[in-house]
This record gives sequence, structure tokens and C-alpha cells, in this order.
Amino acid sequence: MKKRYIFWLVFIISLFETQAANTVKADSSGYSEDTTVNAQNNNTNDKNKSDNKNNDNAGSSANDNKTVDSNSDQNKQTNDNETPKKEQNKKTPQVKPKIKQGWIKRGKKKYFYKNNKKVKGLVKIKKYHYLFNKHGVLLSGLRKTPHKSTYSYYMTNGKRSEKSVSTKKAYYWIKKGVVKGIKNYAKCICQRPELPTGCEMTAATMMINFAGKKVSKLKIANETPRSNNPNKGFIGSPYKAYPAGYWVAPGGLKGVVKRYLGKAKIMTSCRLSAIKNKLLHSHLVVVWVNGIDGFSNHALTLTGYHNQQLYYNDPWTGTKAQINSADFISYWSRDGYRALSY
Repeated sequence: MKKRYIFWLVFIISLFETQAANTVKADSSGYSEDTTVNAQNNNTNDKNKSDNKNNDNAGSSANDNKTVDSNSDQNKQTNDNETPKKEQNKKTPQVKPKIKQGWIKRGKKKYFYKNNKKVKGLVKIKKYHYLFNKHGVLLSGLRKTPHKSTYSYYMTNGKRSEKSVSTKKAYYWIKKGVVKGIKNYAKCICQRPELPTGCEMTAATMMINFAGKKVSKLKIANETPRSNNPNKGFIGSPYKAYPAGYWVAPGGLKGVVKRYLGKAKIMTSCRLSAIKNKLLHSHLVVVWVNGIDGFSNHALTLTGYHNQQLYYNDPWTGTKAQINSADFISYWSRDGYRALSY
């Protein structure tokens, strides 16, 4: 009895333990399944979240990229727009133009600049006076003083001569820069012996030669027309003494002078100041006088003047001489104030 009781007790306990074990197993299995399902669900949710996050990241990245691109474009556009502004605002070092100052030579012409401008007219530079034309070119030689009736002589270097000066062609009497007289270095020619009555032609030859055209007195005598009218040609023959040879007036010589010099000017009855002006410009003047060298009709070549003196070449004597202006006018008036130049 006791053994049976123990058997059944053991059996019941075993059964109870078996049933409890099955219950635990079932619970454990349910728990495992729930855990698995939950894990799967969690994984799915995590995956979905991950996908959504990736999608969000992708979208965000795309949007960010778009934003970046947009911003980049805007920045680029802004930069493009701002670049010229920056370039405009950027201070580039400017090279200052060289200021023209002082003497400048271009070929054979010389200029003087003050603050980039050419000087013109009469200008004092340091202690010397210079004369420039309307184009600013430095002048030399005999020149009229701007806005005045006086003349000055400018050396080859442009400096105004303040005192008397001698050149290859003439001597200038100068006082304080103003020309007061001139004596042109014209070669004297004697009419004799070939042309005993050809003083006018010989005087014209001296004038033509000094102007730069070399010709002999005989050629001028041969080319002078012959006529009974002295205003059209020589009366008689210049190779013969009076009365076979007589004279010729300015009108009879004008054509010959023009042939060599390109121009000729009859100055009969002009003022002495007009003759002096011709002499000042180195244009000699042939004048007709009565009473010099004992002739009632004679011709001289005036070469210069200074103060009250006139300088001339005498074809009869073949020498240079001078005469007081008042005396000259007296001799000149007796032969009709005749004169010829160019």
C-alpha cells in the first residue's frame, strides 16, 4: 500500500511536471514566436524607417543639391554681376601721361612746350627771346614783331639778336633787339667798258644776281627790248655812248627781271619807307637819279640803309658808296622818282 501510494505520488508529480514543462514550453514557444514576429515587425519598421529615412535623405540630398545648385547659380550670377562692379571698384594703377615740357625737336622743326602746350608768338625763355609761328614752330632770320611795326633778327638757334649782327648775306644794325638798318652784301658790277650807256641793265644785273639767279650784264643787255619808248625798251644801243645809246625806264626792264625772278615790281613814286622795307627783306632796288656821276640820267642799285644814310652800288664807278637820305631824294626826284624791284 505504501509502495503504491509512493508510485502514484511519483506519477502524479511526474505528470504535473510534464504538464508544467509543456506549459512552459508553450509559453516559451509563444514568446519566441511573438519575439520573432515582433523582431520581424521591428525589422520591417526599421527597414521602412530606414527606407523612409534614406528616401528623406535622398530627397533632402536632392533638395540640398538643388538648393546648392540654385545657391551656386545665384552665387555665380551674383558673382558675375558683382565681378564688373569689383573690377570697376578695383583701383588699377594708372600711368600718368608724360607731360611735355621744354624743347622738343621733330625733324628740322623745333617746339617749346609749357604744361603740354606749344608756345606761340614772341616768348621769353630764360633770358632770351624766341619767336614761334601759329603752329608753334621756332622761327629764325628776319621776322616782324607780333602786333608791332618793328623787325628783329633771330639766329639759327632761334635766339633773338639783341645787338648788331653780321650774316653771310647782310649786316644788321640792331638796338635792344630791334633792327635799325641793313646793308646787303651785293657784289658790285661795273658797266664799263662794254656798256657805256647800259647803267640800268647793269644795275638790274646786280639785283638779279643777289636774288640768287646768276646772269651776266651782257646777257641782260641783249635780252632787254629795244624801243623808242623807254617804258617798252632801251632807246638806242647800250653798247654805244650817247647819243647812239640813251636809256630805258622801269617799264622797259620789268619783263627781263620777271623772267629771272618770277616777279617784278615798278615802285616809281613810292615812299622812301617802302624802299627801305624792300631792302630790309634783302630785295635790292634799282633807282633812277639825275646829277650823280655827272649824268642827267643814271641808275644805281640801292643795297641798304641806316640812320640817315643810304648804301648803293654804282655801276659807273663799279664801287660801293653811301649817300645822305635827303640828298638822295633830291637826285631821285629830278628823274621822276623812278624805281624797280621785285
